[in-house]
Amino acid sequence: MLLVLILCIFFGLSSSGFAAPEHVEAPTMHFTVAEWAYEVRGEDDYDPNPEGKFARGERGYAYLEVADFAVGQEGAFFFLDLAVDVALESQRGIRLFSQKDVLELEEWYIEPPLSTWFYIYVDIPWWAPSGTYRTLITVRDRITDLRLEEVREIVVQ
Repeated sequence: MLLVLILCIFFGLSSSGFAAPEHVEAPTMHFTVAEWAYEVRGEDDYDPNPEGKFARGERGYAYLEVADFAVGQEGAFFFLDLAVDVALESQRGIRLFSQKDVLELEEWYIEPPLSTWFYIYVDIPWWAPSGTYRTLITVRDRITDLRLEEVREIVVQ
């Protein structure tokens, strides 16, 4: 009798009368702006360094704007929860430096945000060898567990 009940439930759920949830393609988190900068003062207020060249002993900035991340809701408020990791590699892929959670963004809004901005920086040691390096910036959306990775070159003079 139990077997008949299980079979009825199984065949009833697999029939055309059962509507499966529709899969909706979510937008992919992406950078709308990702630039090296000599200095960052605020949102959309920075001095671009398009070549990504920095002198030893100088602070190097990256100005970033991200869109299409997940937005959570709690009551009447909306929130985002992003974490940023940074790594520096040689041109051959040897990791010289990495730091997880160099920046954690948990921001609350009255309306769902379409994008957010932030900046990160690194103090380039005076003893750093001149050359071209690769930086890996990873933005992790802690609501959906999606990741956005950007590789950019930086030149130390």
